[in-house]
Amino acid sequence: MKRILIFLICLSLLVLPCVAAEDSLVITEAVTQSNITVPAEKPTEAVTEPTTQKAESTTEKTAPVVEKEEVEEVTEDNSQPRLMVVSYEIEDGFISPEETKILTITLKNMHSKKQVSNIKLSVSEDSDEIRPTGMGTKYVDSIGANKYYTWSVELKAVHTATIGEHKLSFTCDYEDQNGSGYNADDTLRIEVRQPALLEFDGAKLPVKVVQEDTVTVNINLMNTGKAPLYNCKVDFKIDGLDSGGSSFVGEIAPQESATASANLRVDSEMIGKTTGTIIITFEDSFGEKFELKKDVETKIEKKVIKAEKQEEKEKKNPLWWLFLLGGLLLGGSLGFGIPFFINSNKQRKKDEERL
Repeated sequence: MKRILIFLICLSLLVLPCVAAEDSLVITEAVTQSNITVPAEKPTEAVTEPTTQKAESTTEKTAPVVEKEEVEEVTEDNSQPRLMVVSYEIEDGFISPEETKILTITLKNMHSKKQVSNIKLSVSEDSDEIRPTGMGTKYVDSIGANKYYTWSVELKAVHTATIGEHKLSFTCDYEDQNGSGYNADDTLRIEVRQPALLEFDGAKLPVKVVQEDTVTVNINLMNTGKAPLYNCKVDFKIDGLDSGGSSFVGEIAPQESATASANLRVDSEMIGKTTGTIIITFEDSFGEKFELKKDVETKIEKKVIKAEKQEEKEKKNPLWWLFLLGGLLLGGSLGFGIPFFINSNKQRKKDEERL
């Protein structure tokens, strides 16, 4: 009997640790699935150790991630602002000797962000034949980024200025926002020309013209300038009068004249008042064309043939035959009376001599 009790006691001591170990394993798996750390019972130290390691690994997985802030690098803009001439023009397109005209220059600050300041502008010409009427300089406080500025300067050409193209030097000195200095140079091309001057007379028509007649028109062209004129010609645009084309004169030297002649044929069907234009065209030494116009008018009368003229005379003198008959009677009477008077005088003298 004692042996049986001892056997049961030993058996129970062997079974109890195994059941405790199984319960510990079940609790650990449940904690792992729910991510909650639950302290296990401490039947033995071997069961507590793996549970603690599992909880620590779970804590590491759920920790928040901290992002690093990005720091922007600021770079300094060291680019040079550039001031440039974008356009220029002189009044009427050219300047003549002894003449004063306005030159207009347009500048632009090409930089999109930086303004320029403390600006000095100047213009000059090496030959000194074209001169600014003043100092030829200009101060400008500032020009904003991507902005324009226009400078108008008065120029004078001396009386001995050479005809042709002249090169003017344009300079601008300026600073950027940091006080750094810059300069820019440009060449401006200006033409010196003698003006083309022409006067004329004789550009007129007779007061009356007759159908189918030919009317001659002589126009005197005079070059009153100091430069030759080229391709001078005269055109006629007059209703009822046909010139047959242009009257070409050609070149006319300075202070000389030439005559343009044209024969205008009068229309055979048109009658009454008519108007038109005489057009004179010519060119200067640079090929630029000029045009002068003169309005003219005349009256076209119907052409009268000889038979019509005779009828018109008869209508004006309807008793012409009476004058003719009277003339014949008077002439006959005189022709008969004079001889009769002479013979009577002779016969009277003979009778007196007999007595």
